[in-house]
Amino acid sequence: MVYNALNSYQKIQVSSEIDPQKLILMLYEGAIKRIRFAREGVVNKDPKQRGENLSKAIAIISELNASLRNIEDEEIFFLRGLFLAMMQELCKVSVTNDIQTLDRATKYLSELKRIWETNVMRQGNAVENTNIQSAQKKEIFFMGYPEHEQYGHTSIAI
Repeated sequence: MVYNALNSYQKIQVSSEIDPQKLILMLYEGAIKRIRFAREGVVNKDPKQRGENLSKAIAIISELNASLRNIEDEEIFFLRGLFLAMMQELCKVSVTNDIQTLDRATKYLSELKRIWETNVMRQGNAVENTNIQSAQKKEIFFMGYPEHEQYGHTSIAI
């Protein structure tokens, strides 16, 4: 059964002033920003800037992963696998200084952010669309790793 992307995230306990949909969007924006700052740190050979921003990006991605609903669903497994793969690969950048990994993570997160804005933020709670996460999965695979689809989320390389 495919679930609405909005329903894939647990209700996060925050101030009632912050819309949970907006909070997820802010997490995507924050992760993208921190990865870009980490990239600048790599380019400028500034290990402090690289390390601090990688740590913050990984923490934000971990929060996105933790906010997914804890149900057995193919699309949620996919997102979990993608988030875990990103966290693992970003940890390696502290040693490898691999800019390509940072660029791929930025690309994935930017696409997830775009999908979130397009399919959740514009529709809100009133509209039920059960194909959102399926669309996320297909669009992400289209971005460069379609050969991994047959193996499921655990084989996704970023």
